[in-house]
Amino acid sequence: MSTVETLESAAEPPKPKHSHVGLVVNVGLILLAFGLLGWVLNQNRDKILEVVSRKLDLRLLLAGVLIFQTSLILTYLRWYALVRVIEPRFTLRSTLLLGFIGYVFNLVIPGAVGGDLIKAAYLVRMRIRKTQAVASMVIDRILGLLGLFVLASIAGAFAWNMTTSTGTPAPGVHRLILAVWLAAAAGVLLLAAIFGQVFTRFLPASKQPGHGRLAMIVSELKTMSTTYRTRLDVVFLGLALSVAGHALNVFAFYLMGKMLFPEMITTLGEHFLMGPLTLFTMAVPLPFGALGLSEGVGDQLFGLVGHPSGALAMMGFRVLMYSCGLIGACVYLANLKEVRGLTASAHDLEHEMIEGEFDDDEPAPAA
Repeated sequence: MSTVETLESAAEPPKPKHSHVGLVVNVGLILLAFGLLGWVLNQNRDKILEVVSRKLDLRLLLAGVLIFQTSLILTYLRWYALVRVIEPRFTLRSTLLLGFIGYVFNLVIPGAVGGDLIKAAYLVRMRIRKTQAVASMVIDRILGLLGLFVLASIAGAFAWNMTTSTGTPAPGVHRLILAVWLAAAAGVLLLAAIFGQVFTRFLPASKQPGHGRLAMIVSELKTMSTTYRTRLDVVFLGLALSVAGHALNVFAFYLMGKMLFPEMITTLGEHFLMGPLTLFTMAVPLPFGALGLSEGVGDQLFGLVGHPSGALAMMGFRVLMYSCGLIGACVYLANLKEVRGLTASAHDLEHEMIEGEFDDDEPAPAA
């Protein structure tokens, strides 16, 4: 089934129910995000005046956009490899199309269903079981986050004897590196537990009907295990693509720092330690990619290694994110009718996940 045919088949599902409570929560989160951003801007007002008073090297901005877009492509390819395990017919064209659209949903449409659910809804329309569709998204997310900590762990090994520009040991860096190593180890153990079906064995009640969301979570983990435990080569490929993509992001972050502060002495190696931890905060469910929170955390983390302003560098990195988001927006608008159908299907899928039971886990008969 072609991409267009599959998208069009999703054009007329039932309209999702809107929740006034959800609207209030979304508005509150948006206000919180902009409140945090305002606080960060106020804390860095002198640095902002310093930056706007000089001419910026826009070549670094262009290089950053190209590098960040490449990292996004690697993210799409990671999901492509994982989906091909459960559906060999899945095409690279579909991957790129859904990747761009999903990126827009995750980044610039507050209160909408997430881009992951949009992609999962598309897979369901391809007659893929709902548990498998969601499992492919979950393991993709796990590998994405684990890749951040693996990258920071490698950087931490090289940065153990890190000193500041004055030659003194960087305060708090050792504790930070140890925390990163523990987080990476926890991620590996989590994957091992999933593939070993530990959760299924220790939560036998979840196998029985009527156990709601817990039963669904364990069912998803079991599906993930049975689907990918025999394809660890694909899992390791996904992790490698995750690390490579995040490495490109950190390099782009470094270029934004050099553009804003040409005399910056914070090294690229130090960025590889602090950058992944700053970008990890974007996983927090705040609108616009944890706007405000990531800037505040980046300011604190990069302050440990003498960066002029981790907050402003993060804002520069957001310019890259939104620049690349324009491509996704164009793809979104070019497929607006079909995307509306997928959005409604995604809302239905989200509702079933909240309720803790898929109403039809068997693939529908072929049209």
